[in-house]
Amino acid sequence: MILDQHFMVDEELCKRIVSYLKIRKDEAVLEIGPGKGALTNYLIKKTDKVVVIELSYKLSTELISKFKTVKVINESITNFKELNFDKIIGNLPYSVIEPLMNSLIVSKFSLAVFTVPNNFMKEGLLKILLPIFFEIETLEGVSKDSFSPKPKIKSKVITIKHKEMSEKEKIIREIYLQSDKKLENAIREAHCKILKLTKKQTKEKISKLSFLNKRVYTLNLDEWKEIVKEIEKEKI
Repeated sequence: MILDQHFMVDEELCKRIVSYLKIRKDEAVLEIGPGKGALTNYLIKKTDKVVVIELSYKLSTELISKFKTVKVINESITNFKELNFDKIIGNLPYSVIEPLMNSLIVSKFSLAVFTVPNNFMKEGLLKILLPIFFEIETLEGVSKDSFSPKPKIKSKVITIKHKEMSEKEKIIREIYLQSDKKLENAIREAHCKILKLTKKQTKEKISKLSFLNKRVYTLNLDEWKEIVKEIEKEKI
């Protein structure tokens, strides 16, 4: 096993997961963490445009030998800032979920289907922010017996796609994406970009939050709750 990767061994489950993507022949599909190729087996029957990203060099070598038409990239998914494919699929280890979600926010894709731990989005920052950025639906629960070795926790299959965001949601998104900036500057620039305001006009939009000097990437869960609450109260 590589890191916290568990290999999917339930063939019927693999077929269903791939079917959820509704792949057209001309669509480019990215698979994240293919492992031994359980999902890849069914992806190549749907389209010739399959790219897989696999961290393990050993598994990557095996995939190259097994799937002659598949482009195999031996790298960590966390090294990719954007993932611009028609469809995206994967059995996601817990360690990559948050950085992957950050990539998806700025990526162009029509639909993603992921198998994730059952506690995905049940707490933490993802619970607050992901529903602002995406439409997310749970399709089915997944038994531990569907993997080898068996994981300690249950999993579920979800779909993710971009949603039509309100102006307030777009402002929150812009603040989040400006991770290296001070919150005060991020709020100002987000309002300038989304509402087409001048910097002078944004002064009234800068809230009285006590942590405006913090960098966005350092903000904790409670601080993000305050930011979302303040943006939602704004008159636009």
